[in-house]
Amino acid sequence: MAAYSIRVQLTVWYSAVLLGGLLMFAISLWFALEHRLLQAVDNRLSSQIESLRTVIQVETPLLDEPQLKDELAEFAREVVNGEWIVLRTPNGQQLLPAAGPPLLPETQGQSNAIVNGRNLRLRGGQFINAGRTYKAVVAAPMTEVTEVLDMMRNLLLFLIPAVMIASCLGGYWISGRALAPVDQITEVARTISVQNLSQRLMVSQTGDALQRMSETWNDMLRRLDSAVIRIQRFTADASHELRTPLAIIRATAELALRRERSAAEYRQALTEIKQESERMTELTEALLTIARADAGKSELKLTPVNIGTIAAEVAKNCQSRAEECGVELLLDVASGVRPANANADAIGRLLLILLDNACKHTPRGGLVTVMVQGTGSAVRISVQDNGEGMPGEILHHIFERFYTANPARSGNRGVGLGLAIAQGIAEAHHTQIQVHSQPGAGSTFWLDLRSS
Repeated sequence: MAAYSIRVQLTVWYSAVLLGGLLMFAISLWFALEHRLLQAVDNRLSSQIESLRTVIQVETPLLDEPQLKDELAEFAREVVNGEWIVLRTPNGQQLLPAAGPPLLPETQGQSNAIVNGRNLRLRGGQFINAGRTYKAVVAAPMTEVTEVLDMMRNLLLFLIPAVMIASCLGGYWISGRALAPVDQITEVARTISVQNLSQRLMVSQTGDALQRMSETWNDMLRRLDSAVIRIQRFTADASHELRTPLAIIRATAELALRRERSAAEYRQALTEIKQESERMTELTEALLTIARADAGKSELKLTPVNIGTIAAEVAKNCQSRAEECGVELLLDVASGVRPANANADAIGRLLLILLDNACKHTPRGGLVTVMVQGTGSAVRISVQDNGEGMPGEILHHIFERFYTANPARSGNRGVGLGLAIAQGIAEAHHTQIQVHSQPGAGSTFWLDLRSS
């Protein structure tokens, strides 16, 4: 089944609702008019019966029966539709019409009947005068009522289709005008690709849904542009970082194969290749970790864990690294710290990254301290050093991937992914790593975990 455009669908829905409303209006108007016309006829017939009652009450004491008939006949000639009046005495004698058989059947209340091929509205009634009960039946032709209803029907049969046609055309035109900005937005959106994500839609300051849609599109394009830029930068940086060890491995192997060398020289070449391979492996694992985090596959299972125990184990494993860098590593775990909701392996890796970073950037003879403290409903982990510190303009970039512009890092071979991975782990724990640093006074990294 072919899909119709929104413009056609809006016109169809608008026409269907309008048709329903017109039909409800026409039916209501029809029944209201019919009821009002019949009510007018019934009121006129009731007035005729009351007039008969008045004539009987006034004339009966004064006239004998023949004279009364003449008076009633005169009354019938004077009133509208007087030929459709039947009046009987208590013993069944017919007073009206004065001669001939009764034209109307006996009835009580209102009813309809066809008499001599004519559609009549009947009303029956009785009244008592001087102890005698008179029965009257009056009628009025339904010709006027029928003519008015027929005229109304014909008028509705003409007007409803005419209104529907005009409304459909008007609705189609109005929906086109209303959807014109959407078509413009669509045309502009079709021209936007990965190559020109910086382009934006024009936002009309109308304060309606179209303005909100344009602003939402621009926000989405802004996020996509930022994401594509990060991906491009990440790919370029990753390629650059992988190219260096690959070039070293290739150059070392080519130099070793140019001529015969001693076993020590071959061993030296293989050692360099091994070191660069280990660096590539570390870089590849870091890239894989970040890629999984970006793909949303790094959700961690959080359970109550003892952060002091994890910190002690990581500090023990980093002791040899601290000795290699010539710094002193201290552990300070406060007493009574409650368990925190965390992933033990992930927090261990985060601490390992922070400690390795602190050891690399603290001069020999310096001090690195790991502290675990309880702060209200949270557990705070902090790593503090007394190294060279970092200026404020660098602090805004240290968690960016491949960022190695900190002068304090000179001489250290790193790829700038450690702190980015650590921050990703912190975000998986619904927190963030905070940092305070001053040049010449060292740096402090900390994060708060929710206690269980």
